[in-house]
Amino acid sequence: MKNKIVNELITAMKARVPEKQNLAGYLADTLCMGKEAVYRRLRGEVSFTLEEVALISRRLGISIDQIIGNHLSDRVTFDLNLLKSSDSMEGYYEIIHRYLQIFDYVKKDETTEVYTASNLLPFTLYSEYEYLSKFRLCRWIYQNGEIKTPNSLRDMQVEDRIVSAHKKLCESVKKCRKTHFIWDTNIFYSFVKEIKYFAVLKLITDDDVLHLKTELYQLLAMMEELSVTGEFSEGGKVCFYLSNIHFEATYSYIEKRDFQISLLRVYSINSMDSQSFYICRMQCNWIQSLKRHSILISESGEMQRMDFLQKQQAIIDSL
Repeated sequence: MKNKIVNELITAMKARVPEKQNLAGYLADTLCMGKEAVYRRLRGEVSFTLEEVALISRRLGISIDQIIGNHLSDRVTFDLNLLKSSDSMEGYYEIIHRYLQIFDYVKKDETTEVYTASNLLPFTLYSEYEYLSKFRLCRWIYQNGEIKTPNSLRDMQVEDRIVSAHKKLCESVKKCRKTHFIWDTNIFYSFVKEIKYFAVLKLITDDDVLHLKTELYQLLAMMEELSVTGEFSEGGKVCFYLSNIHFEATYSYIEKRDFQISLLRVYSINSMDSQSFYICRMQCNWIQSLKRHSILISESGEMQRMDFLQKQQAIIDSL
């Protein structure tokens, strides 16, 4: 049990250590100790002290409750990924960076598979589009209510690091070995309905609506191309399924050889996640059950694919 917990702690640290930094070097700086002392801890020859674990947990945002709870059959923990910063944009960046860390950790592994059952357009597919990603951020600002909502997406200033994180997230998702999307048959409807609502409230302009409409057409064309070829340009395999039953939330499950995580969408842009074996197994089984009630439209199901695309285009046309 002790070895499993330490190994899971090391895996969590590797997933969250800043990009291009060596884990041993990062720990040496964080814990103010020599690298040889760090290596003895990483090899299991010396135990991490309680103070050391607490400092690592605080610096890297690792839930020790979750790591320990993963090995207890009567306890399951979730990470709500609560905002650590009082500044809204800083908090938003923290959330996006968290997603980016997860996909960066799994994208190069040949055993990686990503499953998403979604009743909303997955942000990972449109995060590189300027107006669509701005609208998502604008909607969150409005719901958060802490800073003034822009009434023009064109004039909305988004920090370079956030734009960069959006693009990197999209690129990382496309590099995963295999991705499975299970969609509601009206997946564009909610997004278009929200655009109309914000336009009526004058929170976005008519010009913004036209830009959003153009990018939605581009997104739909990209989805059509992916469903025909069955793969991203980066080589990752992608499968699209249309669900014959409705589901009430967005569920995601990511796995690779030595890692698994389940995510449930909450609070508009956030997800609570768990690495619990029991939760991950339940999440995987639930998504697989949805897949059994769905139709594969990538590289097959041409009639169903064309019907689906025409319906989504009609929804976009209504803008």
